[in-house]
Amino acid sequence: MRIGFWRNCRGFSVTEVTTILTAMSILSAAAAPSVSDYVEEAKQIRARSDVRTIGVSLVRLFNDVGGERTIEGGWGHYDLLVGAGAAPGAGSAAAVSWSDVDETRVGLLNDHLISNGPGYTARRASHRSGWRGAYLQDPVSADPWGHRYAVNVSALKSRYLDTVVLSAGPDGIVNSPFERDGLPTAGDDMGSLVSSDGP
Repeated sequence: MRIGFWRNCRGFSVTEVTTILTAMSILSAAAAPSVSDYVEEAKQIRARSDVRTIGVSLVRLFNDVGGERTIEGGWGHYDLLVGAGAAPGAGSAAAVSWSDVDETRVGLLNDHLISNGPGYTARRASHRSGWRGAYLQDPVSADPWGHRYAVNVSALKSRYLDTVVLSAGPDGIVNSPFERDGLPTAGDDMGSLVSSDGP
């Protein structure tokens, strides 16, 4: 009985297969831009969330160890704190310091927020200050486009400059000035305010 069943079945003709493949190709081509838009939108949402999370973590760190910022390796020794990833390009002379800084003036966010690399004094019950991290659950990775998140901590030395966490955005080029009074970012950069009035 089974053998008779298979003998009576016929396969698809070349024309039928070609028609099905053509229809699938057209549907895939129509859906591709929509999927691509969703992926890009998801990357932007993640970057905005990341800069806010890093910003909140830094505020907690600065409040906890502000008095020790000048110890060897403390955040006061740096112009820039960065996460993992490639250095972004600079779209203007005012933005160069986001990507081209003397390496001795660049610290790692993970050292301050995850591992206490500088050796800030640990918070004790009898003291109101001290490092009480880790301030983040996971290490700071690259932004969704493979570039590093950066924080212009040198701006904390001035009462008139804003300290922000910045992602260069989809184009990988920083267009926002390194030193500025006022939060708005330029181009497709994404940022989050950490401090607007010094430490």
